[in-house]
Amino acid sequence: MESSKPAASSDLVFNTVESLGRRIVRGDVAPGATLPVEQAICDELSVSRNVVREAVKTLAGKNLIRSARRAGTIVEPQESWNLLDPQVITWMLEERPTRETVLNALSELRAIIEPEAAALAAKRASTEQILKLFQIYEQMKLHARNPERAVEFDVAFHRAVLEATGNMLLRTFSHGFGMLLGANFNLSIQVNNAFIRNLDDHRLIAEAIRDRDPERARAVSQALLAKNEADIREMRATREQGLTAEGALDAD
Repeated sequence: MESSKPAASSDLVFNTVESLGRRIVRGDVAPGATLPVEQAICDELSVSRNVVREAVKTLAGKNLIRSARRAGTIVEPQESWNLLDPQVITWMLEERPTRETVLNALSELRAIIEPEAAALAAKRASTEQILKLFQIYEQMKLHARNPERAVEFDVAFHRAVLEATGNMLLRTFSHGFGMLLGANFNLSIQVNNAFIRNLDDHRLIAEAIRDRDPERARAVSQALLAKNEADIREMRATREQGLTAEGALDAD
């Protein structure tokens, strides 16, 4: 019978990484400050020194912290963090202090990357990759009124465009980028019929890539991004109005 200790230890390390990572992302421990000493973390989280050491190694691998002789474990500034690490992205999107910052940065990043990626895909995409875009588009239509599946296939479409560029860095980048897109789409889909209204733009991108028309692919991608930005602004405005109304009711 196999021992369950390694799995349990792995769970403890994961939970310790989650606890410490979220504190860093929230700003509970400021950049340049040090984490509590090892024994203090052990006592607080009821874990062993080995678990804490493994967690610290994991966080160092994500560039959230560094160990310095005689200075302890120091929190790195945000610009040093590995912002394409799926766990770091998740923490930043789930913690209020960093969520808006990440989404604003994503909007700028999309404007820089996606139109040019669509244009490049129009030059380089294989027949199989073009077929994949249309297959994903059909799934987007099929699940248009199922928010969870709709977002899943929307992300898949944009990742497929990056992969169709044939650029190895963009293809590697697509996983972390996809997680950020998922968070963005989960917000924009809250706007009335936003997903359905933007469906045709995805078909137009796929058609431009199929037709080997880089200029049209770029233009349609830019138009889709503009619509997404408008949807996000509308969602934020609606949310702010709700918070203002809630505050007024509390005051009464």
